[in-house]
Amino acid sequence: MEKRNLAIFFFAGCFSTMTDGCHVRACQDIEMLLALGWRVAVYSYRNHHQWPWNAKGIETFRARFPGVDLVLDDWNWKLAFIQKLKGLIAYLGSWPATRALRTWLPMLTPEFDRLQRDPDLKLALVSYPWGISHLNGSPGPRMIVDTHDLAALELIGDNPSGQPDTRSMLVLKRELFYLGQADEIWSISYSEGQFLKSLLEGERVRIVPPSLRSWNAAAETDVPPVYDLVFVGSNNRWNGDAISGFLSAYGGWNLPLKIAIAGSVCRDRRLSAQNGVELLGFVDDLAALYAQARAAICPVEGTGTKIKLIEALSAGRPVFAAPGALKGLLPGYENCVLPLERRTVATLLGDPVALAAAQEAARHYARAYSFDRVVAETSEGLAGDPALAGASPSIPAISSR
Repeated sequence: MEKRNLAIFFFAGCFSTMTDGCHVRACQDIEMLLALGWRVAVYSYRNHHQWPWNAKGIETFRARFPGVDLVLDDWNWKLAFIQKLKGLIAYLGSWPATRALRTWLPMLTPEFDRLQRDPDLKLALVSYPWGISHLNGSPGPRMIVDTHDLAALELIGDNPSGQPDTRSMLVLKRELFYLGQADEIWSISYSEGQFLKSLLEGERVRIVPPSLRSWNAAAETDVPPVYDLVFVGSNNRWNGDAISGFLSAYGGWNLPLKIAIAGSVCRDRRLSAQNGVELLGFVDDLAALYAQARAAICPVEGTGTKIKLIEALSAGRPVFAAPGALKGLLPGYENCVLPLERRTVATLLGDPVALAAAQEAARHYARAYSFDRVVAETSEGLAGDPALAGASPSIPAISSR
């Protein structure tokens, strides 16, 4: 049997069906490890309260990542109690919290313990800063934390005043402590990466933009447009609030547009098919949907990088976006990510030449998010077996969220 270094990837629940943006990021992390030649084992909790691993999730995982081990333990009240205790001690920082995070208790996670005994274990990639506290002891000799987004910044954004308060500062202190335990930190967001570099040792922080192999496929250009605008989102409060708020404002725009909404956000009771709006629900082939649209919208504020925005740009579709959606983007987006306001939308969609230029600008800008480029820029010191780099399987196109 071929001997390769082992990397453990940890995500607390099921992500293989990619029904949420964080699931797409999880799949990207695995694709990158595979492209760099690692033997990968995914570790997770079978009965996660939000995303449990059911038969469909396991089947989808095995089809999407053949040859990757899926290792599941059961989450129980003992692990939950220990996790809460670790979270409280983390506010103290320094030695007590470090010792608490590294504490291992026997018989709680037999499958995780088995992975720890693998002599080829060299790396652990953990999703979210708080993910460290969900593990029973240290995950590996070298640890990377993929931040996804920062909860403290999210709390500040939710504050009506937009200012930090005691709670957000305590959460930030805890997140920085967690990140201080990592050998390397990945940030999906350009702005949050710069923020972390200013607070932590900058050389430990890498900006790793969102990307999937399937985004490299060339978008169809000869498909007649069916929709003027498209929005794709999962059914969470940020997407629901954002798209319902946009549609309320759009009702006063007096523009005869056709707008498609896809993904589980269509289950939000505030949404209805009227005024040119179609609720498509789950869409299996997002590339085909984007090919039928002239442009996309992203009214969602918040932290991290809006993966739905990068998907649209990769499909060659300019995006009308809320100000907060711009924060995580790499520089150079100005010609293809535009303000989500009536005048800008009407002007661009009413000018075929300008629209074609914006679509070409989207394709050009999206090259910064190409999978091969992101892997190459992240690969230094991470190759599990350089001879096998790039040997990962082709991943099917993602579905709507």
